[in-house]
Amino acid sequence: MHGSVVRVHEEVEGALREGRAVVALETAVLTHGLPRTAWKDAAFESWLASTHPSLVGRGGWDASAPLHLEVVRAMSGAVRRGGAVPAVVGMLGGVLHVGLDDRSLEALAASPSPAKLSARDLAPASTARVDGGTTVAGTLAACRLTSRPIRAMATGGIGGVHRGWSESGDVSADLRLLAEVPVCLVASGAKSILDLPATLEMLDTLSVPVVGHRTDGLPRFTAPPDPARRLPWRHDSVAEVVATCRRHWIDFRRSSAVLLANPVPPAMALDDGAFEELVEREVAASRAAGHAGAAVTPDLLRRLAERSGGRTLRANVALLLSNASLAAEVASAIAALNLPES
Repeated sequence: MHGSVVRVHEEVEGALREGRAVVALETAVLTHGLPRTAWKDAAFESWLASTHPSLVGRGGWDASAPLHLEVVRAMSGAVRRGGAVPAVVGMLGGVLHVGLDDRSLEALAASPSPAKLSARDLAPASTARVDGGTTVAGTLAACRLTSRPIRAMATGGIGGVHRGWSESGDVSADLRLLAEVPVCLVASGAKSILDLPATLEMLDTLSVPVVGHRTDGLPRFTAPPDPARRLPWRHDSVAEVVATCRRHWIDFRRSSAVLLANPVPPAMALDDGAFEELVEREVAASRAAGHAGAAVTPDLLRRLAERSGGRTLRANVALLLSNASLAAEVASAIAALNLPES
């Protein structure tokens, strides 16, 4: 499907029309979340070979490529290997693409000053004809712009209620869109730089089901789940997850997302105690440097990667691939249900 403002890639459109599995992927991780340089990490490559062997070897992970581009390529590969079609969402020259092919993905990766696009930004950014990477909120909005809705999405960690929100009022639009769009979003909880208890409470207020995937505690992005912050529900199989999605959207006629909280792979997780101290210190440093709004998360992720000796970056890349793989399983199972379009 082609239009002057929104273009849905023919592969994505064909898969949706035929009732096949599709997974939406955001691109703020490409434009603002990851380094634009090559990245070689022996511990990560060893983990990848043992857990995702199909992503290694000829045509697989390329450590010589710019990391921001290679990660999105690898996420797309993980989705395909899971039996689904990746729909990478991003804006080029004011046109929102739902399904970027590799050439378009390279163009967005090379864009010198791309915008960070939440749901509110899509229209003015389109008018201004800019390039941009979509956040979770921007990507969720795109899931409703196809002929049939996209029902599954993968990301790293959602945005939420920021630390110090009572003074700043900084609450991510990701939460509002999760309350509005019926998608199963696979994420490693919320980014650990956030006020996690307040974020969980806001998801409750917005009636967004939060289900732990083989965990009782809230995943904290690159850190392990917190046993002190128990999730209301846990499912250990994709079949249970999809049954919940069907009941939520069809039987109980709810229109919100289902947030599937998938912990960072244990071998890549950071030590939680030391990491919390690091986060507190860098949040204060970022505030002191004057960062606010959309600039906060990219700045904090950069600071944490530097201060942890690259360990947060390693965990971030691992959880992105893990979430993409799980989202493909979920998308395939949802597609088999042949749900109504609305």
